[in-house]
Amino acid sequence: MTEPPLSSGRGLARRRHHLVRLALLTLGWTMLVLGLVGGLLPFIQGWPFGVAGAVILYVESRWFQRKVRRWRQNHPRAERVWLKLKVWRHGRKKPRPSSGLPVPPPDGTG
Repeated sequence: MTEPPLSSGRGLARRRHHLVRLALLTLGWTMLVLGLVGGLLPFIQGWPFGVAGAVILYVESRWFQRKVRRWRQNHPRAERVWLKLKVWRHGRKKPRPSSGLPVPPPDGTG
């Protein structure tokens, strides 16, 4: 049996086996529903489950990405917060060396 062709770069997730993708989508929806139910019940903290489910679905589902994008477009304040978080996250990334050469130590002795 041959491997499926590589993804064309659309979406956030790399191409996965269909059973892995199905498991991730099921886990994401289950956690999102558990988060919503946890918001209604006083003895379950629902927000961690809701956030984790939304993150899994955002990475794995193009449909969910489109829904989030439309929601952000309709809520400009949320869009500003989203962009600030994106800039903050990219500012924290450590630069990767572009070649196989060793990186000099940061104190300048090398």
